[in-house]
Amino acid sequence: MKKLDVEHYFYIYTVRKEMQEKGITNPNENVKKFTSELVEILEIMPLDEEIILKERGFYDSKENLLIKFPNLEN
Repeated sequence: MKKLDVEHYFYIYTVRKEMQEKGITNPNENVKKFTSELVEILEIMPLDEEIILKERGFYDSKENLLIKFPNLEN
């Protein structure tokens, strides 16, 4: 399986953010905030850097936490 990188997630979450802003999707505020923050983080990273998903979060290739998934209970 191909390793997933910044470019992959940046594209996906930029589209999600645009859909949220246009009202096409309407997730809760925690998800909207998460999406916006993740796009901001990814846009300054090298596009070919690997992103690792584990322990309910996004990590860079050195396993530094970038952002945790939002709590969906609220």
